[in-house]
Amino acid sequence: MTQTILLIEDDPLSARLADLVLRSEGYEVINARNGLEALKIAQSTPPDLILLDLMLPGLDGFEVLNRLRADPKTADTPVVIVSSKSQPADKQMAAKVGANDYLTKPYHKNELLDVVRSLLSTRPKQAETRGTCVLLVGPRGGEATPVALGIGLALAGKGRAVTLVDLRPFSTEHSALLGVAACPAPPAPSDPERIRKIIAQAVQYPSGLRLLNNLEGSGEAGQITPEDARAVLDLLLIDGVLALVDLPLYPVEVLSQAAGCCALVLLVTQSDPASLAAARSALALMERAGVAKEHTRVVFVALADEQAADLGREVLGTLPAQADWTSPAFHALADRLLDLVGSPA
Repeated sequence: MTQTILLIEDDPLSARLADLVLRSEGYEVINARNGLEALKIAQSTPPDLILLDLMLPGLDGFEVLNRLRADPKTADTPVVIVSSKSQPADKQMAAKVGANDYLTKPYHKNELLDVVRSLLSTRPKQAETRGTCVLLVGPRGGEATPVALGIGLALAGKGRAVTLVDLRPFSTEHSALLGVAACPAPPAPSDPERIRKIIAQAVQYPSGLRLLNNLEGSGEAGQITPEDARAVLDLLLIDGVLALVDLPLYPVEVLSQAAGCCALVLLVTQSDPASLAAARSALALMERAGVAKEHTRVVFVALADEQAADLGREVLGTLPAQADWTSPAFHALADRLLDLVGSPA
């Protein structure tokens, strides 16, 4: 069976040379000139291996790699960085985000073929247990919180291991809604070992839902930084969990970083005119911040006489305004979510 390689390269000459080398060895090659195009291809037709340039228009290679690793369809797909950037820091970052190998341009064709053959013969072990993150955000700030909790409880009720992560600094709202103690306030994340200790303090709710909240970021006032968000979510993914992430719309830099680690982004909005106007603004902001349209869905919270509006995104579900997690609507929403992102073993 012919193996497929996705080549993500914006330089026509470099793309042409790599294409010729790979096709001469019998590989099928799919070409993409930018990150968004590549992500769409990888989602619809997952390749056997990906060659990824770092310097791309729009989304850079690191962001593309982040999103590939967050998507269950490509989480374990071998990815080789092929770049003219040769600094050790670039190679270290590529390995941290999930690259399997790194080729520096210019390279000899035998170097390329050796790396491709080696990776296609064995799957990377570190990706076998990689988890999945789903990000929930409200256009005004608080709409996503009860929905994230309801989905988490519905999933736990189905026997799914799920962690609810509140990336709002010092937030204990989920704990209050559950009537349980919040996580002890930890020191700001600074290294993987400290973050592992923070994750280990997550509160286990009797239903099976695990709650990680009351987080202090490394910002001057304890705010969560983009680096904090990525570090926490990366370690959760490595641990193989299904994580629901509750995050505000602002600051948009944190949202963008977290979205890059998540397989799906859910915008939770009510159906009244003011909320819909805020939702449209939020979707436009998210898209400009690099949150891919095709990885975004909408969840409506509506009164009985309200209709879901067209926001230019697929509607994942509509919840009655007074529904709790035992509602069939929440369980239907949880099932649809699992159909889209799957569930880590």
